[in-house]
Amino acid sequence: MSELEHVLENPSVYGKKLGEFTTQCPFCGGPLHVVEIEYEIPVIGKTLIVSKKCSKCGYKRNDVVPLAGKEHLRVYFKVEEPEDFDVKVVRSPTARVVIPELGLELDPGIDAEMFVTNIEGILQLFLDALHRLRVLEPEADISAIENTIRQILEKRRGGFTVVLDDENGLSTFYSETRNLLVLSERTG
Repeated sequence: MSELEHVLENPSVYGKKLGEFTTQCPFCGGPLHVVEIEYEIPVIGKTLIVSKKCSKCGYKRNDVVPLAGKEHLRVYFKVEEPEDFDVKVVRSPTARVVIPELGLELDPGIDAEMFVTNIEGILQLFLDALHRLRVLEPEADISAIENTIRQILEKRRGGFTVVLDDENGLSTFYSETRNLLVLSERTG
């Protein structure tokens, strides 16, 4: 059982179950069980966790929706040391991720989800996006940037900045084991 599934079953003193109902699965038409919980998440604040699971086809989706926004915020983290690759990244559904030195940008889509990963995971997201681009546009010349990202991941070589540009001001970087120098600017 994942940590999110555990929270949905046992919301604790930090969460309260708002509702539970069954509706129709958008994929197979079977029964889709939906649970909604309001939960207090450190760094982010109050959120709505919506868990959906179909007992017929196995479709599963968990959404974490921030319930309060802040002002537009741009947060910068300079990756320099191998241990910087382990720094956590909290990205809200409204945040754009940019690595200017590599010319990489990840814009939130219409169905963007909040996620928590680390710097290594962000680089892997860009590799995955490049792989999808290669499938959709076989003529695209992306070999050089793919190789650059792979080398950075293999050698855990820093020298680049990750920028979280968030309209709702909820995205951030954090580490449980060390102090970070994170620069931020309010833009709104």
